[in-house]
Amino acid sequence: MNSPRAGGSPGTGLLRRRACLAGLAAALGPWGAQASAGGVSEREIVLGQIIALTGPLSGMTQDIANAAQAWFDGVNRQGGIHGRAVRLVTLDDGYVPANSVKAVQKMVSEVQAFALLNMTGTGNVTAVQPLLDKAGLPLFGPITGAGNLRTATDTGAAIFHLRASYADEIEKIVAHLHTLSQQRIAMVYLDNGFGQDGLASMRNALARRGMQLHAQASLRPDASDVDAAVQVLHDSRPDALVLVTTGKATLEFVKRYNAVGRGMRFYALSVMGSQATVQALGPDGVGMVVTSVVPLPWSKSVVAAQEYRAAMQRSGFANLSFVGFEAFLNAKAVTEGLRRAGRELTVARFVQALESMGKVDLGGFEISFAKGSREGSRFVELTYIGRDGRFMR
Repeated sequence: MNSPRAGGSPGTGLLRRRACLAGLAAALGPWGAQASAGGVSEREIVLGQIIALTGPLSGMTQDIANAAQAWFDGVNRQGGIHGRAVRLVTLDDGYVPANSVKAVQKMVSEVQAFALLNMTGTGNVTAVQPLLDKAGLPLFGPITGAGNLRTATDTGAAIFHLRASYADEIEKIVAHLHTLSQQRIAMVYLDNGFGQDGLASMRNALARRGMQLHAQASLRPDASDVDAAVQVLHDSRPDALVLVTTGKATLEFVKRYNAVGRGMRFYALSVMGSQATVQALGPDGVGMVVTSVVPLPWSKSVVAAQEYRAAMQRSGFANLSFVGFEAFLNAKAVTEGLRRAGRELTVARFVQALESMGKVDLGGFEISFAKGSREGSRFVELTYIGRDGRFMR
């Protein structure tokens, strides 16, 4: 975990400055609290990243941290953004919403981050929304596709999404299964906000086709109840099994299910698209279908994928993954927004720059934002894990 390198707790002068700024907040709208652009100095822009480097998502989150750092390393080598270097401060919340709240408080009071990016977890982002609102702290590219976080308003926390929603991913899976005439579609989902969002999306996607969920089981993030979930679903004899799970829960469920009886076709969402997860699954992962919300990171034709691989190599990071590529694209899009906001950087200017961005090609991956529209992409495709452990199309 990277620790803040900027002077520790705010001193008396900073507290006085905040007290003076408080009177301006109402006149300046929802971003008034940061109208002076905290986290911005003559030489640097401080960005924050709150991710689960420990806990059940630890197998994928290091890819996020490395990829974002690799992009900003490259930005800084080329002179930064309008002459300012980008300093990325990462805090670990262990995938625990209460820890996420503490981390945001630290980002505001100690780190003084200008904006956040790449935050992981539906429940985690939901928990910090009130704090983001109060602090006027934008969040770009959370690694979640939850629908409840995607309602753009002119007030409240400014959350900009690069990835497609979980509803988009599940729609792609259900459409594929419907084409194959699969009727007995079952689902296992985490017993948290991520899983509940996926369950609602699954029911809606099936209902649009006159279908119902064949069987379902919830699963704790630590997989402590995995045997019960496996038993319920295996006994229902499904044609296909959709997993709205992450990290340890995915690993334990697939391995335990295959131990009871092999041959099931598993469908998983993009959040499990890390090479660490594939390696941990080993032979149990072969044939699993996984949605992707970004192009193949190993593509030779997608310019951004080439940039990602080169940046990771230059920064000394060996592991490539979908979720790493997503974090890389998030960092690239944030950089574009900061550049468009200009040298006189404030949060209001940054938000306005993003909302007026329109369609932007990040190198073979297009995003588009507008006033009232903070969902950058609805790109989803299906991949599968081959026998050599690679993701294939």
